[in-house]
Amino acid sequence: MKTKLEIIITQKMIDDYAEASKDFNPIHIDEEFAKKSIFKSRIAHGMLTLSIVMEFLYKNFNNEWYKNSILETRFKNPVYPNEKLIIEYDLNKLPKNNKIIVKCHKENGDEILTTVLVL
Repeated sequence: MKTKLEIIITQKMIDDYAEASKDFNPIHIDEEFAKKSIFKSRIAHGMLTLSIVMEFLYKNFNNEWYKNSILETRFKNPVYPNEKLIIEYDLNKLPKNNKIIVKCHKENGDEILTTVLVL
């Protein structure tokens, strides 16, 4: 079984996350500031991306998975407003050690983050 989610990250989502988390770092919400950064534009909070992955996992596994599991995540590339994220995992490739590799990448294939869920 292979499961996949595609979602577009909007600036409104980024602004809403900033409000909810109280993380008002200007790299996320101030375009003029962000233009002067190495990213050249605003970027989404890494934790916003991870929270989308977490919700995806929560909806695809029973609600006990997070009580008895370990989640290891590595952030690899920024997410810009209006970029599509593709989150997927393949249960057919579940190794004997019960590790599920969840991949989150952009349409062009650039990895955003890799998460390993150990059940």
